[in-house]
Amino acid sequence: MSDIPPGTANNAPGQPLSKALRSVVIASVTEAQRRNATLVEAEHLLLALSRDGSGAVRDVLASAGLDPAGLEAALLAERETSLRVAGVTPPPEERLVASPRVARPRWGASAKEALTRAHRVASAHRRQRSGEADLVTAIFGLELGTVPRALTLAGVDRPAVVAALRSVA
Repeated sequence: MSDIPPGTANNAPGQPLSKALRSVVIASVTEAQRRNATLVEAEHLLLALSRDGSGAVRDVLASAGLDPAGLEAALLAERETSLRVAGVTPPPEERLVASPRVARPRWGASAKEALTRAHRVASAHRRQRSGEADLVTAIFGLELGTVPRALTLAGVDRPAVVAALRSVA
C-alpha cells in the first residue's frame, strides 16, 4: 500500500516521479491548501522545495535569498506590484485571511509546465526520473507567471542559481 495520500502525487501531471519529488509534490499540495488556493501552481512547488527540499537544494535557494521567508516576501511583492499595475490598491494582509480550504486543489498550468519541463531536464541528462534540482531548473526556466515576476522583483540571478544547483546535484 502506498504511503502517498490519494489524489496527490499519483495524480500529478507529467512523468513518473522520483521519491524525492513525490514528497515535494505532496508538500506543494499542502502549500496550496495552506494558502487557500484552488490550484497548485509553480510557486507552491517552489515554496515546498524551500521548506521541504533536500539540504543542498534548500541551501542553494537560501543563498539566492529564497529561503521560505524570502520567497514569501518575493511572492507578496509580486502580488502587490501586479495589483498596482492593474490599478488596485493592495489590501492589508489581515484582510486576506480566509477560511481554511478543505477540498484538494487541482493542478494549475504553471505547475504542470514545471513538472513537464523537469522531466525534460532529467531526460537531457540521461536520467529516467527527475529530481529536485531538475524541478528548480524547470521552475526557473518559466518565462510567464507569478514565479518569474517574483524572481525578477527579488533580483534573483536565475542562471547563477541553476549553475549552483548543477554543482551540488
